[in-house]
Amino acid sequence: MLKLWKISLSLLLLISFIPLWSQSEDAGSTGFDTLKMIYDARTTAMGGAVTGLPQNSHALSFNPAAIMRAETSTISATFSDQFVGSAGGSIEYVYPKNTFVAYGASLRYFNSGSMDRTEVSPSGELIETGDTFGAQSIVASVSAARYISMALDLGASAKFIYDSIDSASASAVLFDIGLLHHTVNENVKVGLSLRNLGFQSSYYTDNEYKENLPTSYNAGLSVRMHPKLITALDIGKADGENIKLRLGAEYQLYPSLALRAGFRSDAGDYHMGSFLGYTGGSSIGLGWNTGNFDLDYALSSYGDLGFINQLTLKYNFAR
Repeated sequence: MLKLWKISLSLLLLISFIPLWSQSEDAGSTGFDTLKMIYDARTTAMGGAVTGLPQNSHALSFNPAAIMRAETSTISATFSDQFVGSAGGSIEYVYPKNTFVAYGASLRYFNSGSMDRTEVSPSGELIETGDTFGAQSIVASVSAARYISMALDLGASAKFIYDSIDSASASAVLFDIGLLHHTVNENVKVGLSLRNLGFQSSYYTDNEYKENLPTSYNAGLSVRMHPKLITALDIGKADGENIKLRLGAEYQLYPSLALRAGFRSDAGDYHMGSFLGYTGGSSIGLGWNTGNFDLDYALSSYGDLGFINQLTLKYNFAR
């Protein structure tokens, strides 16, 4: 246990020396950015630091290897309110077939709602047209994970995304790969994932302009410091973004109630001068279970932009 405290203290010291990076100069240079959205309340509450979290039935979008040792088959649905009337969510299913193979599938969606269409006059002024337009995105995926040894699980996902903006649309086929390493200390796990590799299959424009995909590289560590407390750290880099640090913790207050908190190092992107900006990058949440049902809630701050609420309902099938 003393070693675990030393590991955690080292992580905290590391975090204290990592600045809050400002927004990358390449921000907005990739397409299909809805692939970066998180649609799971537990993951959101823990700041997205789940790449190294074991037995995680919500790992399909982060590290498919982590579903390998899920205890039961699960089905879950998430709803997320976004900014200015937009919303999204997901449906996920995980099936641990046996001790050597597990499968999963998910469907995620995003809808921007109606936005006012404007035009720019010759003098540079915005002109209201009275029309509206919207944007939508759907991501469908299938996943598989395989037991390799007592120390290693591997996983992979295949995804298809369809994006539309007004009357234009585009699609892409993508792949994720991940591994989860179970160290000699059963309380320490290490995860690696490479996400959103693939190719564009249709284009927004007739000239077939190729969008850059938001490929991301991620490493994660989870440490169970106490039977009731688990902490997690992720470091990742996505194309068009700077390196991001994610930190999360979950404490089992009661057998049926868990408290969660997280932090993302891109908090500075959402600070525009108000007091609310200082909360950017932080998240909190709780999980409640009764019988075969789990209910998770998360509140995530984007500083001056506002807050995002997420609610996940999960049903655990008996094995």
